Amino acid sequence: MKPCPPVLLIVFNRPNLAGKVLGAIRRQRPAKLYIAGDGPRDPAINPNDVSRCGECRQLAETIDWPCEVFTRFSKTNQGCGMGVSNAITWFFENEESGIILEDDCLPTDDFFPFCRELLELYKDENQVMSICGNIFGSSRSQKACGSYSYGFGRYAQVWGWASWARAWKLYRYDVGTAADNFHLFKTRGVSMIQQRLHQSRVLSTRASGGPDTWDYQWQFAVLKNNGLVACPSVNLISNIGFGADATHTTSKDSPVAMASTGRLKFPQKHPPYPCESPDVNRIYADHMFGRAWKLRRKLLRSWLRGLFALKPADQSAV
Repeated sequence: MKPCPPVLLIVFNRPNLAGKVLGAIRRQRPAKLYIAGDGPRDPAINPNDVSRCGECRQLAETIDWPCEVFTRFSKTNQGCGMGVSNAITWFFENEESGIILEDDCLPTDDFFPFCRELLELYKDENQVMSICGNIFGSSRSQKACGSYSYGFGRYAQVWGWASWARAWKLYRYDVGTAADNFHLFKTRGVSMIQQRLHQSRVLSTRASGGPDTWDYQWQFAVLKNNGLVACPSVNLISNIGFGADATHTTSKDSPVAMASTGRLKFPQKHPPYPCESPDVNRIYADHMFGRAWKLRRKLLRSWLRGLFALKPADQSAV
């Protein structure tokens, strides 16, 4: 078996989840493991953070296979945005390529050889910027990929992924005014209303009090640079972190929570060349933004409520 690529495990304050992800990594026995952890939040507001962050950091002491372990533990809390993006930057300052897993992204055993093979195959293909393991457990994924083991889309899904330092160099935490250009969000197979919604999410990262995140900016970096993302024909990641203790994924009833996973057939069957698939794009857009027809119906209802919002007294005065 070929060796597993270097792995970055990003932890915070959920030691039980982080331990499960580390268990999946342990089965692969990578020669290099990077563990990054953000600092605890204000103890007056989050009194359990100090102990739970400490438990997560102690996982670095449980590595029981031949492995170089590198740690980056912040004394202060940087937040979900800067904390994660700084950890990834640190990783790619030391490695040319590798796998990134957050503490709630539980991979199958097939995820690692899938990434390993594609990291090598596309290392000099600058347009290919990311490899994702999550396809939401969608029954549409095999059809979208046809007879191949994976297809290419334009949305950088980050629930278990891999990339290269050459691609991450294009990342900007501050998306700047370039995100005002709607043309950059035009994506084959995705409705305009979904494209507009995606742009609004990226733009929200610039706003004071906007979401504390880093992944919208990574998606924008891929779009801005005409990048492609390799997506597997079967789901290889299950997000196990939905719940009240999560920062963003708080609803256990989310249709993408605890998604089912599948087995990838080896040897892999590669597409003849990287080519954007409208069907792969649509899977991401439908799961993360909502299906286009539902969004249109929601907008129509909102418009009708506004149209008939005048009170009878107001109408008589017209």
